[in-house]
Amino acid sequence: MAWRLYALELPQAQDLLPEGPEPEGFWPLEEPWVARRAEALPWPEPLYFLDGKERAEGLLAEGRRLALLGCVAAGAVVYEAGRMRLLPPRVRRVGVGLSEALRVGELLYEPFPAEGEGVYALQEGLRRARAKLEAEVARGLSGGLLVVDGPVRHGREGPILGYIKTHWARYLPPEKEALLAGLAPGERTPLFRIRRKGLELASWYLRLPLPPEGVRPPEAGLLRLETPLDGPYGWLADLSLSLFPALASHPVKDPRAPQNLTPVGGLERELGRRMGSREVVARLLARHLGGG
Repeated sequence: MAWRLYALELPQAQDLLPEGPEPEGFWPLEEPWVARRAEALPWPEPLYFLDGKERAEGLLAEGRRLALLGCVAAGAVVYEAGRMRLLPPRVRRVGVGLSEALRVGELLYEPFPAEGEGVYALQEGLRRARAKLEAEVARGLSGGLLVVDGPVRHGREGPILGYIKTHWARYLPPEKEALLAGLAPGERTPLFRIRRKGLELASWYLRLPLPPEGVRPPEAGLLRLETPLDGPYGWLADLSLSLFPALASHPVKDPRAPQNLTPVGGLERELGRRMGSREVVARLLARHLGGG
């Protein structure tokens, strides 16, 4: 029995609901609970922006066994000597649930373990493959400050700052969350502690600049940031007010503006280009694994 193509279209793994914090009482790190501003701070150099992408490319079946073919990519942009520069990205094709590598035309899918059964476990495996590749890229970045699109997961020497653009998980009690609606661009909340999978983190929300036109939902321009509690979290909180508003994107160029930072948007486009055409990959899979 051989692997056969079962489906080409699947929800993307990044569309799954993110993990929330471990339940605990609210723990403020700054008082009083009022909006805060800070004096402009110089950007540290080197300053790295790290991001990754994943794409499910085909669901395979071999009898009752399932495997998910996908592509993951990760890369970084560095700000140094006053300019942004793209570092060489990494791209890898993986077969979540495969026990050995699978060649499809000129494409090679490396086996990657699935923790559990079913499509959800396969999608989670693709997300873990992306996180592993991002961690590999992060380990190659020395010195400076690392800014990651998403929660902090990477252990590294030196400061790391994660930013989250969507807000499924609730971290504040209702009486504290009321401050978010009143944050003006360039303001942040006080710091508070969160715990996730054993990590102790300092977190805060800030508001990015908003264009004068368009509809504004309550969370427009709102970012949540986090950094390890054993690092310079006070300095990073103040630095974020100089850094993130200056890098906010505009809706003319990015539909996810202003939360999708300008250097990260450019990195995402380059990663997508390096991953290749989805249509070409689909034709290869159908030709070699379609069972025709």
